[in-house]
Amino acid sequence: MNVEDVFYRIGGFVESAWKKIKDFINPKSQDSPPTFEFLRKIVKRKVTVHELLVLKLQLAFISYLLLSLLLVVFLPNELYLVALTAVYFIYLRTIFRKYREFFIEYRPYQMFYYSISVIGFLAFFGYSLLKRFSLGIHYSLGYLVFVSVVVIMFRFYFKSKYGRNWTYGVIEEIKENVVKISVHDDIRANVRPGEYWVDKVPDVKIGRVVKVLVEERAFRGAVPTKIIEVYLSDQPSSSKASTEAKKENETNSSL
Repeated sequence: MNVEDVFYRIGGFVESAWKKIKDFINPKSQDSPPTFEFLRKIVKRKVTVHELLVLKLQLAFISYLLLSLLLVVFLPNELYLVALTAVYFIYLRTIFRKYREFFIEYRPYQMFYYSISVIGFLAFFGYSLLKRFSLGIHYSLGYLVFVSVVVIMFRFYFKSKYGRNWTYGVIEEIKENVVKISVHDDIRANVRPGEYWVDKVPDVKIGRVVKVLVEERAFRGAVPTKIIEVYLSDQPSSSKASTEAKKENETNSSL
């Protein structure tokens, strides 16, 4: 291999690396979803792209909290925490900008994860300062109470702005007096993805989208309890279908 080939390969490597860095810092919206090769090996049940994206956000947030805790305990230097937070927020921004079209509802998830991540950063940063100045235990307890109050206030604010007591589902199975519906992860209704049995109503048909009333239950999130509307246009008979009804061109049956 001559010197010219060496420099040519180095130039190609640098160009490729720089392009990846630019895509990471300033990502563009994608027309196709990510492959989720690792997550699909872990998650055995059938899931949608929306649910896998939400799972990526959840894992990223949990990882950020754990790493931040380790940094604050073992490397009490705020610069490490700031650097970790910068990388984490760039990652969040990449997910939301590249794959926004694959979220069933984009804005609530963006607002929730950005906000709760900022709260997490400020909580760890403040605790790191408390350790640095060796303040008493009563300061730490007071700070913990303050952070808890901020989290509770954010929860009420988010529910007041985005919360709702219903979600969408897809009819998967019909029996005599009950039907099985599949629902996506819905942060606005506080519903986890899964399949639920509810009472049968008129006009149900496998594959149809339905609007479902949900009920809050302590420590379990909300649970679908009753079909309140049936969208009469045909939908694919799978929980992989989007459960967002297109109201401008669909007829429906209110119950």
